[in-house]
Amino acid sequence: MRNALRLVIAALAVLLGLQACTQEGEETAMTGQAGIEARMQKYALTPMQMDLRGYSDREKALLGELLRAAELSDEIFWRQTSHLSQLMREEMEASYAVDDPLRRFFMMQAGPWDRLDHDAPFIDDAPHKSPGAGFYPDDLMAEEFEGWIAEHPEDREAFMSPYTLIRREGDSLVAVPYHEAYAEFVGPMAESLRRAAQLAENESFARYLRLKADALLDDEYFDTDTAWIAMSGSKFDITIGPFEVYEDGLMNIKAAYEGSVEIVDREESAKLEVYKQHLGGMEAALPYDERYKPEGHGLTANFTIVGDIYRGGHLRVGYQPVAASLPNDPRVLDAVGSKKTFWKNFFEARVNAVILPISQELIVEQQADQVTPQAFFDVVLLHEIAHALGPRYAETAGGRVPVNQALTTHYSWIEEAKATIAGLESLNYLIDAGIVDPGLRHDYYASYLGSIFRTIRFGTGEAHGLAALVELNYFLENGAITYDTGTRRYAIDYDALPGKVTELAEVLLTIEAAGDFDGAQALQDAYGTVGPALRAALERVAGVPIDPSPIYQNIW
Repeated sequence: MRNALRLVIAALAVLLGLQACTQEGEETAMTGQAGIEARMQKYALTPMQMDLRGYSDREKALLGELLRAAELSDEIFWRQTSHLSQLMREEMEASYAVDDPLRRFFMMQAGPWDRLDHDAPFIDDAPHKSPGAGFYPDDLMAEEFEGWIAEHPEDREAFMSPYTLIRREGDSLVAVPYHEAYAEFVGPMAESLRRAAQLAENESFARYLRLKADALLDDEYFDTDTAWIAMSGSKFDITIGPFEVYEDGLMNIKAAYEGSVEIVDREESAKLEVYKQHLGGMEAALPYDERYKPEGHGLTANFTIVGDIYRGGHLRVGYQPVAASLPNDPRVLDAVGSKKTFWKNFFEARVNAVILPISQELIVEQQADQVTPQAFFDVVLLHEIAHALGPRYAETAGGRVPVNQALTTHYSWIEEAKATIAGLESLNYLIDAGIVDPGLRHDYYASYLGSIFRTIRFGTGEAHGLAALVELNYFLENGAITYDTGTRRYAIDYDALPGKVTELAEVLLTIEAAGDFDGAQALQDAYGTVGPALRAALERVAGVPIDPSPIYQNIW
């Protein structure tokens, strides 16, 4: 069966014009059962159980419809991750048992590339992953894409939309709307959401579901996004649709589908309401030129703590988030702000399986003891709040454009670094406002350092990993974090770090405000390399999983 799979891969690679990883001198993929088992060690397989027996039959039926919709988002994602993955998936399901390690790992990755190993192929003869994933022709380069727009300015809006695929028609490039390309999936998805809306007892949730169903059929998400942010009082929630652009390695503009069905912790969510009234003050306090700062920032934000019973699409592969700040549409952010979702069950798994063990090994003992679940949660909270702070448009020589369009391939990692550092910078404002206990400042910084090492292990090919590496190297160079070659442990200079956080925040915010692609490249060149000491440190924690991988066990 394995030889048959290799023949299928080779045939598909030729058909799609992909380059197989068989060049002389390349490191061979870690394949075979031993190799797959080694790759699996990077994940902490974590049962996540949710008891749903207390819900009414109507509520269970509602959840069933939400699950069906979310599963369809996963089907779309398979087709977005590459032109090869779905075809290989069909062969894998036909040839390998469900419990075969290769099939299991393939399904986890949504393709033949290890997302926690710089997209290295783990199946013999699998081609390199195309930077354009399934969003563009595999032979399309950024220069051709940009050249086409320059020669055909009438196509710019459609080509730069997050919700179109780019395809070749003869000698031309054309944009195909998602709702047309994925019609066989978005139609049933919309139907499930409409049935769920009929079952929903909370009218704000029902309205959101109806509007989301409409949006999936025309790719116009403004109304449903604003309704989602305004939603309140519901027992349930669903994050569904095309949001994040990380999968687009060519231009960083095409959004990947995801779906998460969630049980809302209304009591814990209510505790975060206090942050709403301070969003404008946090923005005003950020260290970058006033002329770049948006007006009317953070008019509304919805903070929701949930436990999910399913996650699919982009949410379930590689770096799995414990929180999200959505949507990313700058029009929505300008109008009403954002919604910040925190997956409590995933958060707890990450702290216990990864953050605490790494911190105890790599951070000086006294500071390692200051790494706490609560402080880590608050650092994540600040990160998600800060995603909605800072410039949403870049003032470039060519005019005012969304930041992601100005920074293209640098946008994702710059935005992740900005969110983390601007979040830490906001500590001062929140302490002065009486929201954060000043006695916990060191716990925040220690927990941040512990999270850096976890995140770097995702690799520089992943936006969060590169962002964390740049942050750590910047602070090391500037003395805010130190490394002792004798003890082989890292330590924070608590007096120096706040000032260096302010410096780096200004650098990152200004890069976004000016759409400074060259400045982003210079920052990556200066600080985006893993040095010998860090490489040795990461080897010391090689036995600690990189991240949890949830195994959902819903009790009906």
